[in-house]
Amino acid sequence: MNKLITPLLVIAFGLSLIFVARLLFGGNEDTWICSNGEWVKHGNPKSSMPQTGCGDEDWQKQTFDEVGLSFQIPADTTFRREIANDTGTIRVASFYVEKGPSDNLTYQLYAVYQPQENATEKDIEKVKTGMDPNTVREISIDGYKGIEGLTVISGPKTHYSTVIIKNDKLFTVSTWPPLPENKTLTDQILATFKFK
Repeated sequence: MNKLITPLLVIAFGLSLIFVARLLFGGNEDTWICSNGEWVKHGNPKSSMPQTGCGDEDWQKQTFDEVGLSFQIPADTTFRREIANDTGTIRVASFYVEKGPSDNLTYQLYAVYQPQENATEKDIEKVKTGMDPNTVREISIDGYKGIEGLTVISGPKTHYSTVIIKNDKLFTVSTWPPLPENKTLTDQILATFKFK
């Protein structure tokens, strides 16, 4: 009898861990996402459709010409870009969308584009190896396919990652801290992404 109970307890414990990880890190699948200036239902949200914050004055348009991108961010966030170049040739182009005081950010979206580095599906698979397998899912942003998931790094740098390939180049968006409400905000921003 004991030989049967021990494996059952191990299985029950393992399933409990998976369930808890899904609740803590799985993000909110039932939410409203801003798309083309309109709120779109994603899943079965418990809350009613937001009345503001999508395509109105509460959101500001931004551009990131290095990758041919336009998008919107909430008015209570800041936007900044960083460009690393070698004698006029862009090596790395990145931007930040941040919320909260600079010494205690409550939200940070960090996007990186490397125009000198070619990427393939193998690079997407490499990114997957650093993600919690229970959180990985395929996504599409303005027609470009990729993946998203929780990238697990020891210490305080665990973050949500969204990775697509645009014109044979990796474009990565990271969200920190990895809280469900921050993932929801990133999903809303990503829904406004439009590439030229």
